[in-house]
Amino acid sequence: MEEQNKPPGLCPGCHEPLVTGTVKTAIWRGDDVALVEDIPALVCGSCREQFYDDDVSDALRQLSENGFPAAEAAKTIPVPVFSLAGRIRKRKELSEDTYVD
Repeated sequence: MEEQNKPPGLCPGCHEPLVTGTVKTAIWRGDDVALVEDIPALVCGSCREQFYDDDVSDALRQLSENGFPAAEAAKTIPVPVFSLAGRIRKRKELSEDTYVD
């Protein structure tokens, strides 16, 4: 019984508490992307890093190796694609006597 009540531990990166939950992720294969939902994970409440156990990692790997078959998808959604080409403006350099709060 004690194992069930044991807290999940601390994040190895920032040492803040981990919580159990489910997450989503996007996995890219070339120019194609697949979204995977309902992934059991430990999530850091501070830095939001996600950790999967071996069984979950195996399931994600198998899904990826199978090429994310469209017939097995839970749903399909349109995904807008944006480009930053032509949207990046160079900042003007401020003089040394400029105060920035």
